[in-house]
Amino acid sequence: MFIHSLWHLLVPGCLPLFTSDGLNLYFYALTAHFGHWLAGSRRGRKTRQWQVAASLIYGQVKKSYRRRKLVRVTHVMHLGTQAALTVALQGLGLTGRLNTAFIERVNLTVRHGVAALARRTWATAKPAPQLLAHLEWWRAYYHFVRPHASLQVALVQPRERGGKLLAQRYRQQTPAMAAGRTNRRWTVREVLCHPLPPVPCFTM
Repeated sequence: MFIHSLWHLLVPGCLPLFTSDGLNLYFYALTAHFGHWLAGSRRGRKTRQWQVAASLIYGQVKKSYRRRKLVRVTHVMHLGTQAALTVALQGLGLTGRLNTAFIERVNLTVRHGVAALARRTWATAKPAPQLLAHLEWWRAYYHFVRPHASLQVALVQPRERGGKLLAQRYRQQTPAMAAGRTNRRWTVREVLCHPLPPVPCFTM
């Protein structure tokens, strides 16, 4: 479901680079969504054969544990080559090393922000629609309301704030401001009152 929803959000012809942990279901989901049908014939009958995109790059980071301690990390390329993955990552301004550090950081941030997703919590997730609504609300708050220290921009001229307060040297930014989606920080009230299209609810 995750790969299918991602595939619908991408513009036609977009082929991302994928890295993940050792869950093999990702491989089957990716190869089923990124490719095209080839027309052919067999015994005089027209047939179609699914061809996985030749430029699809997918690598896995497999971690081995013993008594709950990490003992080995193995990098496996399922699609594409290590050299192609390195070039693609460096083109994005990254080191070129195959890892899952970014998505693990995002997962931890989400768990800290949504109580129902935290481990060993009383705020257990029950109906899927309520959990989805909570997650979407947190995403809006994270991107439009909450400023990120890593996105702050140094001011050309510090702003005096009067009294004993130090001059403001940086302009705070939210992810939405850094992406050019808005030019200011939103308030919680503005987020809650902003009209949105209905969110599809998944039943379990």
